[in-house]
Amino acid sequence: MKLKEALQEYEKRKEAIMKQREGISKKYTESSKEIVSKILRTLENLEQKELPKKIDPQLARIVGVERERYTTALRNMVRKIESIEDIKKVLPEISKLHVAHGRHLLLVFEKEVYEINTLLKVLSDEYSSYIKEINKIGIEDVETEKLLKELEGLKNLIKEEERSKEELTEQLKKLQEQITELENKLEFKAFREAEEELKGEISQKEIAIRSKISKLQKPIKRMRMPDATARKFLEDSAYAIHHPEEFLKLLDRIEDKLDKKYKKTVEWARTSLLRESQELALMKEKLAKIEEELSAFVNEEDSKKREIMELKRKLKEKEEKLKLLKKQMQELEEELRKSISKLERILGEKIEMS
Repeated sequence: MKLKEALQEYEKRKEAIMKQREGISKKYTESSKEIVSKILRTLENLEQKELPKKIDPQLARIVGVERERYTTALRNMVRKIESIEDIKKVLPEISKLHVAHGRHLLLVFEKEVYEINTLLKVLSDEYSSYIKEINKIGIEDVETEKLLKELEGLKNLIKEEERSKEELTEQLKKLQEQITELENKLEFKAFREAEEELKGEISQKEIAIRSKISKLQKPIKRMRMPDATARKFLEDSAYAIHHPEEFLKLLDRIEDKLDKKYKKTVEWARTSLLRESQELALMKEKLAKIEEELSAFVNEEDSKKREIMELKRKLKEKEEKLKLLKKQMQELEEELRKSISKLERILGEKIEMS
C-alpha cells in the first residue's frame, strides 16, 4: 500500500472510531443525566423533610446547618455534569464533601442520605462502564502526516541554507580573485618593490653612519660632560644623524680632548655627516611619498581582507547550522520510520514510501 493511501485509510478508520466513541459518549451522557436528575430530586426531598419532633435542640441546630451546606454543595457539584466526561472531575469533589459533612445528617436522615449515596455510587459505576466500553474501540495516535510535513519543511530549510552557503562561497571566491588581481597590478607591484628597495637602502645607510660615529661614544662617555647634546648622543647614536649640526658643534668643543685614533672619525663627520644626513632625509621623504601612493592599494587590500574574514566567519556559522539541521533531519527520519511501522501494524499492511 502506498503511504498516501495508508494515511487516507487510517483517517477513515479513525473517523469511524471517533463516531462510535461519540455515540457511546452520548448514550452514557443521557443515562448519567437521568441519575443526576434523581440525585437532585432526592436532595430536594432531603431539604423539605421535617426534623423529628423528639430531637435534641442542639442536634437539631447542627443538623439544620449541616443539611443546608450539604445539599447546596452537592447540588452545585452535580449540576456541573453536562457530559459523561464531567463525572471524572466531580467525583473527587463529592468524596471530599462526604468527609467534611454528613456525620450528623446521617443520624437524622439516614434513609435519604443512603439513597443519595447509592445514586452517587450508580453514577460512579456508570462512568466506569463508559470507560471500559470506550477503551474497547480505541485507535493508536499516528503522527506520520505531521512528521512528513515537519520533514518537508526541514528539507526546504536545509536547501535554503545550502543556497546561502553557496552564495557566501561565491562571494569569498570573488574577493580572493580581486585581491589576487590587485596584488598583480604592475603599479602596485612597482610601489611595493620601490618601498622594499628604499627601506633597504635607508637601513643600510643608517647602519653605515651609525657604525662610524658610534666609535665616538666611548671617549665622550669617559669625559662625563654635562652637555645635553653629548647625553642624547650617548643614549642613541642616531641623534647625530637627526641633528648633525649640533653634533658637529659638540665635536668642535671636544676635538682637542680626543685621542689621535678618533681623528679620522671626526674628520669623516666634518666632511660627510651633514651630506649623509641630508641624503638620508631625502630618501625618507621619497619613502613617505611612495607609502602614501601605496596606502590606497593597501587600504583596498585590507578592506577586502576584512570582508574575507567576515565571510569566513559567516560560512563557519552556516556550516555549523547545517550540521545541526541535518542531525535534526536524521532524528525526524527515524521518528517517521517508527511512525510508519506503527501505521503498518494498525492497518496490517506493508507501506511503500513512494
